[in-house]
Amino acid sequence: MRFVIRTALVLVVLACTGVPLAGQRSFRPEDLFRVRRLGDVTWSPNGRYATIELSRPGRTLDGPTAEIGLIDVKAGEMTTISSPAPAYLGFFNATWSPNGRNLAFLSVDAKAVVRVWTWQPGAPRASMIRGFDVHVGFLDSPIMWIDDSRLAISAWEPGAKKAGFFYLSVLQGRNAADEWQQGIDGKSAVVSVLDSGGTDQPSESPDTQLWSVDVRTHIRAVLAKGDLHRLRASPDGRFISFSRNGSLRSAKAYFDAKDIDAAYGAVDWGTEQYVIDSRTGQEAPLSSMADGIKPPPAPQLPIPSPRSDARRVSLAPTGDHALFVANSDDGTHLWLVSIGVASPRELWHANEWVKEIAVAKSEAIQYNALDGTALTAWLLLPPDTAPNAGPNSALRAKLPMVTMVYPGTTWGANPPFYFSIFTSNFEHPQLFAALGYAVLWVSMPEPKEVGEALWSKHFANGVFPAIDAAIARGIIDPDRIAIQGQSNGGYVTLSLISQTNRFRSAIASGAPTDFTSFYGTFYGADRYEDQDDPRTGQLLRMLQFERGVYQFGAAPWSAHDLYSSNSPISHVGDVETPVMLVQGNLDYVPVEQGEEYFTALYRQGKRAEFLRYQGEWHTISNRENVLDVWKKFEAWLAETMTPRK
Repeated sequence: MRFVIRTALVLVVLACTGVPLAGQRSFRPEDLFRVRRLGDVTWSPNGRYATIELSRPGRTLDGPTAEIGLIDVKAGEMTTISSPAPAYLGFFNATWSPNGRNLAFLSVDAKAVVRVWTWQPGAPRASMIRGFDVHVGFLDSPIMWIDDSRLAISAWEPGAKKAGFFYLSVLQGRNAADEWQQGIDGKSAVVSVLDSGGTDQPSESPDTQLWSVDVRTHIRAVLAKGDLHRLRASPDGRFISFSRNGSLRSAKAYFDAKDIDAAYGAVDWGTEQYVIDSRTGQEAPLSSMADGIKPPPAPQLPIPSPRSDARRVSLAPTGDHALFVANSDDGTHLWLVSIGVASPRELWHANEWVKEIAVAKSEAIQYNALDGTALTAWLLLPPDTAPNAGPNSALRAKLPMVTMVYPGTTWGANPPFYFSIFTSNFEHPQLFAALGYAVLWVSMPEPKEVGEALWSKHFANGVFPAIDAAIARGIIDPDRIAIQGQSNGGYVTLSLISQTNRFRSAIASGAPTDFTSFYGTFYGADRYEDQDDPRTGQLLRMLQFERGVYQFGAAPWSAHDLYSSNSPISHVGDVETPVMLVQGNLDYVPVEQGEEYFTALYRQGKRAEFLRYQGEWHTISNRENVLDVWKKFEAWLAETMTPRK
């Protein structure tokens, strides 16, 4: 699903070469929710139009909050064609008919009802196709043009219990609250039953209906039912293919896939492929989906950038128009540049408020890892740090520093895009800098030996020399160094504080702590089937541990020492650093991981604080929770990073 996996079209770090200008202020947590960002661009096949998602300030950092901007290439203008009604949280998933004369996209409201909208050239706004609640799936487009007038729509059956990441992001775990209320009312049993049986089992996923809708005649028909994925139409529009995930096999069966991607696909979408007639819904041979003759690609004509800091983010299929974006100290700019048109046409200018912000400065630090590898780290200095501060600068005191870590990350000549105030990281480096902390983001290359990607003893390789190199600059207080990491970065954080006492403070969010219990504990979002059948999440997790990212090669009962030795909980007795743990109760890293680690520190009488946010997933996203976590970060660091007497 596009809004889940999209990234910012361009992330250009703001440059700041001196002390803050008069009237500027520090970056604040609430500013994260003011930034407007650009999302997916979709061109009509003839290059006459393009749509672009324009985010609007909302209550979350990662929800579907965009409006749909329509770019008329000939006129060089952009207008908003999605509804301005406040009932809709946002719009997404724009798709053009083959002839470029019809556009469809989706909306979502606060109850996670997803509607279909269509637009034709000349219309000031899009209009809704009523009667459908679209089923949005993971990495699946739920609408597709069959031909120039017929639209395929994957919709929930009436009364279905909605599940999936998209619905989790909007409803924030409503199933648990509803089931608890049902239990309180005492009108019926509230129970879920999972079976590990060795034969195919019915999936708990609710069925959907695949509809065909003619946008000209308004004739509609049901073509198929089931848990359908990966819709595709034949070039002539006569046939539709899809995957159907109708049952869960025994867990062992998924480990027989040729590769890990095939195994993941089998879990998410099933292994059975179907082809149906697009008018009758009758099954057809797989060979019916002929690829047809593909048109040759458009020539790649040289299209000049409108400005030195602009970056091309999308090229028209005709090759003669392109969109460029720049994030700069006066906001975000979007241009249309066309061959044969003398001047770039600016379509959109937003985020002008960034002129108020005193942005922290960044500089590269070259260093060698413990194994001799040449690496680059990036240091972010608070906005009021003197220009070119060094050992002889007139700083009143040396700066405390927060060290940010994530395994497998290596930086080069460009600053980390996470440093830009246009990004939406809830643990934003600029916010630490605004509190007066230098921020060091280190490089942590993958281990040279295969199978050790997450082995904790390797983590010091890129981290400790980077800290030493930053201290050698002469402006960092070596006695006030903190470490912070999210997800596997949190795992690195907890692993390193068991190996050294040089960190005065630690913040770990969404961090795995015990790989044995992590292997066997349900996804928080799956426990009450808000995201999926719990067995689906467990299959994905087992595959990750044995064959995927963790590369352990076996289950914990067959490789106990490997799971145990790499788990931070096994080394928690060596920890002396104060630790703040942050987690959402719907995290796919089970919240029990944080609870287990906190309990171990609590039992030993060691300083720890556990922040558990309700309705949050792997990152903290909701506005009030993000504002709260920054109040607690500020207080935590003020307590644990004070200068020693």
